[in-house]
Amino acid sequence: MLLNFILICDFGFLILAFILFFESYFEQEKRAAQIGLGGVAIALIIGLSAIVKPFLQLPLGIIFGLSLFFAILFCLPWKQNSRALKGTIGYIVGNVTRFFEPDSVFARTRSLPEGSDIYKQYYEMRPGQEERDKERRAKGILGKPGSIDGGYRPNLAMLISADEMPDFLGQYAISEPASGSSPADMDPEKATQIVKNYAKHLGADLVGVCKVNPNWIYSHRGEIHHGNWEEWGKEIKDIPPFAIVMVTEMARDAVISAPHVPAASESTINYAKGAYLGTMLAKWLQHMGYRGVAQHTRNYDVILPPLAVDAGLGEIGRQGYLIAPKFGARSRVFAVLTDMPLLADKPISLGVEEFCEKCMKCAESCPSRSIPKGEKTICRGVEKWKLNEESCYAYWSRVGTDCAICMAICPFSRPNSYFHRSIRWLIAHSPLAKSVFPHIDNLIYGKRWKTKKVPDWLTYPKRSEMEDYPTDLEDLKY
Repeated sequence: MLLNFILICDFGFLILAFILFFESYFEQEKRAAQIGLGGVAIALIIGLSAIVKPFLQLPLGIIFGLSLFFAILFCLPWKQNSRALKGTIGYIVGNVTRFFEPDSVFARTRSLPEGSDIYKQYYEMRPGQEERDKERRAKGILGKPGSIDGGYRPNLAMLISADEMPDFLGQYAISEPASGSSPADMDPEKATQIVKNYAKHLGADLVGVCKVNPNWIYSHRGEIHHGNWEEWGKEIKDIPPFAIVMVTEMARDAVISAPHVPAASESTINYAKGAYLGTMLAKWLQHMGYRGVAQHTRNYDVILPPLAVDAGLGEIGRQGYLIAPKFGARSRVFAVLTDMPLLADKPISLGVEEFCEKCMKCAESCPSRSIPKGEKTICRGVEKWKLNEESCYAYWSRVGTDCAICMAICPFSRPNSYFHRSIRWLIAHSPLAKSVFPHIDNLIYGKRWKTKKVPDWLTYPKRSEMEDYPTDLEDLKY
């Protein structure tokens, strides 16, 4: 009886170890694959020892009994994070100050022509910022795009060409119904069903709906893309009350190259998708008789990650990204604001906050040390981990990509396989898993990022090969 119990438990251990080896091998996680293979060997040794060495059966039975007991504790679904289930309001601890968009590094780099009236106006408000901004403006947000890979053109062309699509579509971001047209009379439940499924049909991977919390609307316009300079510095108001929030998955095969160009091109490819999705959905709303305002990289009225949280599409991680179901940090967020009456989704808890408190992988691997390692702080009335944008973007300009290391190393970003889905479920529902799994994950996978091999068609040159590729790319802008 005892031997049968040991062999059954040992077989389960063998299967888990083999799955870890198999998954990790194909994920290029060498350390985890080695541990999985070692686990397979240990399981075989334990099984054989229990058969040929009967005196080992009692201690092995006790070990497996305790292991089974703790495994059951791990699987017990307990209470989830009550603050996360409230959405963003669960982290508001004071009077929220809306973000002044002209202060963003993008607006300061791209939307302050030197010598212009708005340039003078801004630096009269922020005099200590001018010299540092001049230096960054000279480099550009990505410096010399693709410099880390010697300007290897096939991948760099993907990055630049995809970045042109939001520029083209941005001028069509705002869709107003024709004068005199009446809105379609639709039940909010039916309208929500159509909106979500249409967005997915167009190519969105996840879709949610929320009411727009005014706290996440930019206070004043700071980014100018289409010559509408008269809008700079104006208060942003008259925002539609509902947001249709969409998430697209960034392909892991490209993200694992971080901080090399394939990861950056995957970003711009998804920004292009988001511009397309938002424009199409906004136009549909227009022809239904409602306003549609696409939110993508060339037209932002709101901060999108908080809206995604309120729309039930995930939580915010230590690195400041949305951590979404299935894709983790390998996600990009877009939205369409509308006055069409819709049914709002409820926020969810994935266990992200508790996991991030102990994991620290992104902070440990961040090459610019921009991700905080300490506790959350209060920023404009919200409790959050505050990224140092200045040092983060300074690193971008050094390597010529948007880095993505913190996205790539996040444990939630691993493939959406049965194995990883099971672990995510435990983290979302078990307090014990939230406390222990970050340490187990660090032990198995390590805490530091190592760039992995991409598919052959995305392969970039090694540093020793870079002299074979042209670097006369000053004409390319990001």
